[in-house]
Amino acid sequence: MGGGMKEFLTSLDFLAEVERRAATAGLRTRILGHVTADSGRVPILSLSRKIPGAAPRILISAGIHGDEPAGPHAVLTLLNELMAGWDALRKFHIEIVPLINPTGFDRRQRHDGNGVDPNRSFGSPAPPPEIRYLMDDYRRRSIDLFVDLHEDVDTPGFYLYELSPDISAAFGPHVIAALRAAGYPINEAPVIEGMSASDGLILRTSRSIPRFFRQGSPQGLYMKRLGTRRTLTFESPPRLPLADRVAMQLLALRTVVDRFTR
Repeated sequence: MGGGMKEFLTSLDFLAEVERRAATAGLRTRILGHVTADSGRVPILSLSRKIPGAAPRILISAGIHGDEPAGPHAVLTLLNELMAGWDALRKFHIEIVPLINPTGFDRRQRHDGNGVDPNRSFGSPAPPPEIRYLMDDYRRRSIDLFVDLHEDVDTPGFYLYELSPDISAAFGPHVIAALRAAGYPINEAPVIEGMSASDGLILRTSRSIPRFFRQGSPQGLYMKRLGTRRTLTFESPPRLPLADRVAMQLLALRTVVDRFTR
C-alpha cells in the first residue's frame, strides 16, 4: 500500500485529463451543462461506451463532495484500466460522471459555491444546476447498477451503503471481504452515520426506503426512485494516502462488477 499519485487540484485541469483518457479509452464525452467554479466555466461531463446488442447499464459517479478526491481520481485510473481492457466491463453499457461538484473540488469543500450539499438535492424542486443537469439526463433511460464513489472524513476504515433486492444477493459482504484480504482497514462499528451497520455494510433491501428529504435526497435514493434495482455507495477513509484510497475504490468496484456479471 502507499505510494505517490498525482493529485489534480483544479476542476478544469482534472476534466482536461479525463477527456484525454476517455478519448484514448474509446468513450464518448457529452457535456450536460456548465457551471461557474473558481477555475472558470466548467462542464459537467458524462462519459459513455455502448456495446452491441442488449446489455446491463452501469452508472458510476464521483466528485459530488469536493473534499472527497479519491472518487474522481479513481475515475482516472479506471479509464486507464479500460484502455488496458477490463474484460468484465465489456459486458456492460458504461456511463461515468467523473466530477459533479466542480466548485467543491476547487475549494476542497463538501458543499457547492452556495453552501448547498449537492448530495441532498436530488428530487428537489429547485436543485443546483449541476444536479438539475444530472436529473434531466438520468430520467432518459434505465440504469441496472449504480455505484457512487465517496469518502468520509470521520471513518477509520472503508464502509459502504447498499440498496439490494434482498439480503442474500447483497454484494457488500464480498466487497468487504476483498478489501480486508488486501489489507485495507474496515469500519467495523455497529452504527455508522446514525444507521445500523454490520462489518462495514449499511444494507437496505427492496423493502420500503426512507421518505425523501423535503429539500431533496442523496443520489443513491434518487436512483432507487427511478427504478435502479441495485445501488452502492463506497466510503473510503481520507486518513490514508490518496493512492491507497483510489486502490480501495477500484477494488470495491471490480468486486461488484465481477459479482454482477456472474
